[in-house]
Amino acid sequence: MPQKILNSKVMKKFILINFGLIIIIFFSCTNPFSTREPEKPDISGGGQPLNDLQTDPDSLISKLRKSFTSKNSTDYQDCLSDPALTGIVFVFVPESREITRFSNWSRQDEIFYFNNLINREELNNIEINFDIDKRFQLAADTVETTLSYTIELQFRTETLNYQGQCILRTLRSPAALWYIYYWEDLRLNANDQSDSWSTLKADYRF
Repeated sequence: MPQKILNSKVMKKFILINFGLIIIIFFSCTNPFSTREPEKPDISGGGQPLNDLQTDPDSLISKLRKSFTSKNSTDYQDCLSDPALTGIVFVFVPESREITRFSNWSRQDEIFYFNNLINREELNNIEINFDIDKRFQLAADTVETTLSYTIELQFRTETLNYQGQCILRTLRSPAALWYIYYWEDLRLNANDQSDSWSTLKADYRF
């Protein structure tokens, strides 16, 4: 076979092999011109986990609970209505047996008692649990939730327990976050003599 014909066949074979490789590579790769799925926007304000946001009444109550178990004052403050953000003043109505200890109680008193509590050196742990008894819509952006609660404070030398029921009225702010604007504390029933959340707040007010 003449050398020229042989070289021609080899060249054709080389071209076919390379063309086949190009086709395989092309179809095995992701199309660079395909539409890219956009990333979800970060609405957490600097990397805050989404489940820490107050985007509905349930996540607000979860954040309230977490503020105790993690001893986080900022989270606790974030749960309470601030007029600068909501236009509504926070109100706390104490359990009837403790009402005389709550003269002129304000949002700042709430923050002060919480800080006094979590900064006690002998406080090792806080256990707090909620059961939702009922919930209903007061308005489009306002929800009332009735909770039964138990609180256990574990100190180095003693353990203190509190129980009762509370009514939390929550609202959605213009920024779409939820806040507690009305908090009423109650006994579980008329015969319940347990210390309540009101007792806890009054004990750590000063």
